[in-house]
Amino acid sequence: MKRQYSLPSALLTSATILLLTGCGGSDSPAEPEVAMSRVSFAVSDAPVDSAEQVVVAFDQIELIRNGEENIVLDVQGENGATFRQIDLLQYQGSDSTLIVSNEPIPTGSYDNLILHVLDESSGSDLSYVVNDNGQQIPLKQPSNRLRLGGFTVAADSVQQFTIEFNLRQSLVENQNGQRYNLKPHGVTIVNNAEVASISGTVDVSLFNTEGCSFEQGNFVYLYPGHGLTNTLADLYDPEVNTTEIVVPAVMAYTSAPVTYAEGNFADYQFGFIPAGDYTIAFSCSPIADDPEQFDGISIPNPAGQVHEITVTAGQTTTQNFTPIL
Repeated sequence: MKRQYSLPSALLTSATILLLTGCGGSDSPAEPEVAMSRVSFAVSDAPVDSAEQVVVAFDQIELIRNGEENIVLDVQGENGATFRQIDLLQYQGSDSTLIVSNEPIPTGSYDNLILHVLDESSGSDLSYVVNDNGQQIPLKQPSNRLRLGGFTVAADSVQQFTIEFNLRQSLVENQNGQRYNLKPHGVTIVNNAEVASISGTVDVSLFNTEGCSFEQGNFVYLYPGHGLTNTLADLYDPEVNTTEIVVPAVMAYTSAPVTYAEGNFADYQFGFIPAGDYTIAFSCSPIADDPEQFDGISIPNPAGQVHEITVTAGQTTTQNFTPIL
């Protein structure tokens, strides 16, 4: 593991005081040492449409603190490798896999976590997508770095974080279909001590609403808050959306596919959801949901398939969707 950061100012002050004391200078007491905590980082995924594999190679996590040099943590490779190659579709819902384990870093607020990606722009073919036709297509992160925003390391002895990929939002196929791009939109950092999961079933009779397909387009959407009166929006990226949103709309926090095996019910699951109040809705319409553009998809569909829930850290909340009698 490689760390690149300078001694904090408190430690430099302490060293100066000790030097002065040894030379007959001030005998003022030394400043306290910087508090440290051990952290682990894992990755998990909310799946994408029309892909059999989404393989991404990570080699470093870089942590940014205001006024301090960056901390660089090496990702734990397998069999001595200096990177970790992961098929994100193998770690869905509440499943995850560690990439950095039990590393000591200073406590406090961090401005940014940057996940370093090995892709074609760095001369690597380690990151790629296998589409539903079995074709392997290169995956690119334009800067080789996913900037995921800030987080806080508390004084707890050990803390575990998960980097959650919502691939329906973060994985974008370019216009000629020859490459996929990986974006930070839809990728979040969560503290495992503060998250919950949501799961449930959907009565398959809801798949057959007029204009819907039984086999495709069945999704559950999750929105922050209760008492929502504005339109529940489909997935879109406000930084690149070019579609006019003519009515007030609530942006979805995430979405999950409804998976059908057999019988009268299908399953869905959300993992690593921050504790709090949410509105959850089913729609059979999102087969054409472009993750970058507001599409005006009907949510909920059928009408009335929406519920208010509260999720508690460390617990699983169950919410089923059944026909309204």
